[in-house]
Amino acid sequence: MERKLESVKIEGKEVALLADFPVRFACMEHFDEELDDYVNDFEAAPDTHRAELIEDETMDKRCRVCGEPAQIALLKEKGL
Repeated sequence: MERKLESVKIEGKEVALLADFPVRFACMEHFDEELDDYVNDFEAAPDTHRAELIEDETMDKRCRVCGEPAQIALLKEKGL
C-alpha cells in the first residue's frame, strides 16, 4: 500500500521524507518488482528499511502486490 507523508518514525527517530515520494511496502517475494516499479514511477531509487522498524500503526504494512505482511519499506528520505 502507498502513502505520501512528511515524516515517519524509524527506530524511535523522526525521519523527514521527500513529499513527492510515497512510502510503499513489499514482501520479500515481490521486493525486486516493487523496487523496479518505484524507480520507474519516480525515476529515483528509494531508501529501504525493514517494515517492522516503521513506527506507525495506522499504516497498512502489506505488500502492494499480494497483500501479505511486508518485510521491506521503500521510501525517500530528505538529505540522502
